[in-house]
Amino acid sequence: MEFERVITIAEKEFADTLRGKKFLLIFGIYLIVACVGAVQGIWSYTSGSSFLGIPPTILDVFQRMGTTVSTFGAVLGIAAGFDLISGEREEGSLKVLLARPVFRDEIITGKVLGGAMTLALATGLSLAITLGLLLLTGRLPLPWEFWLILVFGAVSFLYLFGCFGIGLAMSAVSRRSGEALLFALAAFFLLSLVVPTAGTVTAGLVVGETPKAPQIVDEKDMDIWYAYEEEFRRHADLRRNLVQAANLFSPEWNYNEIMLAVTKPNLYLIMSGPADDPWYHPVDMEPDFGVILSYLWTSIVALLLVPVLFLGFAYAKFLRLDLR
Repeated sequence: MEFERVITIAEKEFADTLRGKKFLLIFGIYLIVACVGAVQGIWSYTSGSSFLGIPPTILDVFQRMGTTVSTFGAVLGIAAGFDLISGEREEGSLKVLLARPVFRDEIITGKVLGGAMTLALATGLSLAITLGLLLLTGRLPLPWEFWLILVFGAVSFLYLFGCFGIGLAMSAVSRRSGEALLFALAAFFLLSLVVPTAGTVTAGLVVGETPKAPQIVDEKDMDIWYAYEEEFRRHADLRRNLVQAANLFSPEWNYNEIMLAVTKPNLYLIMSGPADDPWYHPVDMEPDFGVILSYLWTSIVALLLVPVLFLGFAYAKFLRLDLR
């Protein structure tokens, strides 16, 4: 593989994507919606309103922005990749490109790098605009908040890159761009909605009804109450584990989990605590990011696997692609 040729292809793909009217339209809508979410977050932060006793921080602004990224970001990522192979195959330019002294692995690697550059630009612009809006209001993030903002940006890029991988994988198996777009949206819909919903239904069928609390008359009945609490805890833990196992297939769910942990760590710890003790983490306690990571590592691995698996599939499919 010649690295210079890979860079040349990446620069070409980056420029072609930014000149595409469809992508620019989606990119513009994405930035507008992200900015609207940021403005709503700034208003909520400056109003000083708290939630569950948790005081607002600058990170609330990015939490509002992240809710828009989870939906429109998926469309942006898919739009950046769904026609990179099928579009050139449909136009016949892919045969011309392969007729030149360039290897297939260089082409697909260049396309991936070009897509990554595009999505990095989108992520950087949205963060820069949000920080600019904060500066206009006279608010500056503290050093620890700034580092968490960078983590938020990295996670958002990874999510967009995973959606790009879905689009590129469907582009590699489709002869037309329209088919690739439909397949990519269907794959994302299947992973983000159908599988989690099926997991929730399955968990309800497997676990059954929630145990009913017994009537306590005097202290002699406390053993019955303790047994109920233990059964309730086992029931809730089993249901939660089954639902989370299904949700791990959803890139959108994993992104939202990580985004919430980064922007609202105290709220995340409260929500992730024992089912029978939602207040086990006091709201005025400093968040322990080691504990957060122990809850979150499966979502991090699952989110990393999305681009690895789909881009790996696209890579293998493109190397064996028959252009006849």
